[in-house]
Amino acid sequence: MEFCQEGCGCNTCMGQCADILELITPVAESSAQLICCLGSPLAFPLIFCFDADPHTHESSGWNITMMQSPCKAPLVCCFSTLCVPCGQFYVRKYAVLNGDMSKYKLWQGRHDGPHCLARYCKGAPCTIEAGTYGEQNCPNAFLCAEVTCLGCGLCSPCCAFHVSRDMMKEDRGLGTDPFEARFDKCQGFFGNIMSCVACASFQLRIFSCCLSCIATESQGAQELSSEARRLSSACAKLSQICFRGLASVKIMAMGCMSAQMIHEQRNVEYSAPRKEAMQR
Repeated sequence: MEFCQEGCGCNTCMGQCADILELITPVAESSAQLICCLGSPLAFPLIFCFDADPHTHESSGWNITMMQSPCKAPLVCCFSTLCVPCGQFYVRKYAVLNGDMSKYKLWQGRHDGPHCLARYCKGAPCTIEAGTYGEQNCPNAFLCAEVTCLGCGLCSPCCAFHVSRDMMKEDRGLGTDPFEARFDKCQGFFGNIMSCVACASFQLRIFSCCLSCIATESQGAQELSSEARRLSSACAKLSQICFRGLASVKIMAMGCMSAQMIHEQRNVEYSAPRKEAMQR
C-alpha cells in the first residue's frame, strides 16, 4: 500500500507512535512487577482503603462481625477458606436450611428465569426453573453440583454463597456487615480496573496483528506493531494480577462471612432452648 511505504508521512507518524508506546510500556511492565504480590491473599488489607456504607453499624444485627469470625469460629473459617465448595455446601445445608434438605431447590429459586441467549431470544436454552429438575429426589447431589460446577468454575461456590447469604439476611432481618460493604466496594473498584485493562490488552493485540499484516513494508508500522504487542502483554499481566488478587480476597471474605453465618445459626440454636427454659 502506498501510504505504508518507507519514507512517507504516515510511516513517520507510526514511528512516533511507536516511540510513545516505547516510553509507556516499561511503566506498565514495572507496575506489573511492583504489584505482583497483590495477586495473592496479601491483597486482602486493601478492603480497609474503602469506607463502609453510612447506614451500616458495628454488627448490623449479626451476633459477631465479619472480622471477629476468624477468632470466634477459627476452624469453620479455615475450612470454608481452604475448601470453598465444601464450606458452601455446609453453610447452605446447616446454616440456612437447618439440615432440612426438603426445603432445597436449585439456587433456592433465586436465579429462576432466562439467562444468556434466552434473555433476548424467546425459547432459547438456559431458562432456569428451580424445583423442576427433581431436586427433591436427590437434594444433596444437586447441592454438590451447585457449589462445584453449575456456575462454571470459581463462580459456582460464589453464586451459592450469595444465595445463602441473601437468604439468611432476609429470613432473620440482618443487615450488611460494615466489612462486607468495604469488601463489595473493593471488588467493584478493582473489578472495573481489571476489565478496562483486559479490554485495552485485547484491543492492542488486535491492532498489532492487523497492522503487522497490512503494513508489511513500513518499518514504522512494524515497530508500532511490536510495541503495541509488548504493551498488550504488559496489560494482560496486570489484568491477571488483578484477577488473582480479587479471587484471593473473595475467597478469604467468603470464609469469614461463612463462619459468621454458621456462628449465627449456632447462637440461635443455643439461645432458643435457654429462652424456652426461662419462659417456663
